[in-house]
Amino acid sequence: MINSILLVDDESLFHLVFEDACSLLDIALHLESIDSADKAEDLFRGWVETPVSRPDCVFVDLNIVGSSFDGIELIRKINQDYGNGVVIGIISSSSDKMEQQRALEAGAQFWIVKTDEIEPRLEQFSTDFLGFKNKTMGFRIYN
Repeated sequence: MINSILLVDDESLFHLVFEDACSLLDIALHLESIDSADKAEDLFRGWVETPVSRPDCVFVDLNIVGSSFDGIELIRKINQDYGNGVVIGIISSSSDKMEQQRALEAGAQFWIVKTDEIEPRLEQFSTDFLGFKNKTMGFRIYN
């Protein structure tokens, strides 16, 4: 089980879908959803001083409407500016190979393709979580 998850996605309806799926699968003890990459960066800036409250895992949407930067840039910022201590990846309806390569180069560990049936992908991810956390699992795409 994952202690805490942060979801960064501009679609409030997807927040509910994601939270329901995590609850159904009993994946996380704590889940927080926010709608902006800027808000996520602010949170990580605060977690530099209080790393205990930093999430174990961050799921980031590729295109976050209303944010100063996209999900790949958020991943880069988190990994470079705030320490590479979290499992982090993209959750997006896109399966564009070039975007996936950009995400990998920014430090993403996984890419989950959003569909109506998100539960099987999250279940597979939760099985692989320790490998990501221990850095023994390579970049993985969940279609």
